[in-house]
Amino acid sequence: MSVLPGGVDLHTHTRYSDGMDTPWQLVAKAVQHGVANLAITDHDSVAAFPEAFTAGEAHGVSILTGVELSVQYQQYRDIHLLGYGFDASHAGLCTRLQQVQERRRQRGMEILQRVNNRLRAMGKAPLDHQRVLTRVCGALARPHLAQELIAQGYVHTVQDAFREFLIPCDVPKAALSPDAAFELIAQAGGVCSLAHPATLSTDPQVLERLLKRFKAMGMVGVEAYHHCHDQPLIDFLCTRAQRYGLVVTGGSDYHGRAAGELLGHIAPDKTIPHTVLTGLVAAQAAHR
Repeated sequence: MSVLPGGVDLHTHTRYSDGMDTPWQLVAKAVQHGVANLAITDHDSVAAFPEAFTAGEAHGVSILTGVELSVQYQQYRDIHLLGYGFDASHAGLCTRLQQVQERRRQRGMEILQRVNNRLRAMGKAPLDHQRVLTRVCGALARPHLAQELIAQGYVHTVQDAFREFLIPCDVPKAALSPDAAFELIAQAGGVCSLAHPATLSTDPQVLERLLKRFKAMGMVGVEAYHHCHDQPLIDFLCTRAQRYGLVVTGGSDYHGRAAGELLGHIAPDKTIPHTVLTGLVAAQAAHR
């Protein structure tokens, strides 16, 4: 990929997973926020890239291929890995992601059924399947259901939707093992970074142990810059990345919600440093 002057964001989502925007809308918003280098990292999907590449060319934004994979490891049932810089048309990758997407579709419909059973038990009208599906480009995900619960007036916020309906009605994800995910991305020419480690633990010893183990399996980076990380944790992850030969990555984890994340930032006054991109590009070149 080309590295352009300007802002960077290595963690964003579109309607092809649980984001609110089309790829074209996301790229246009990136321009508004001064982001010239954008990775789209939809959950288990690369479907956004045909439109994203066209939009990037039209708007002068460099698009980096990305994907956010869910993996399970020991007691951790939902670890997220960010794959970058791969061939989005790679046959093996596309086949495996299609399988994962089919399971995501099944999971989404199972959760919708559980939510509707809960609504009926409360004496409320169930969500209309077709209305829900109009919000979806890829697989139905819990944020799509949250949006419909808000639209029907059953809850006021996304947080309320998760607390009152989506967590009680959850269905376990089907996930890869970490080593399988690293190999899958490597076969397609890419590299992986651990997404938002603070969602797993804020215990430094736990995080250091995970970084060492995943590094041994083939991981090349860790997402230090993320809106759920405070400055001490960012500093800790950066120093451990240097110690273990990992690159530091970062992104807004933008989903397009009105009260959500700001493209190119991890906080209103904290932009994502350009070094996350140059370091990632160098790491990918070294692993080819």
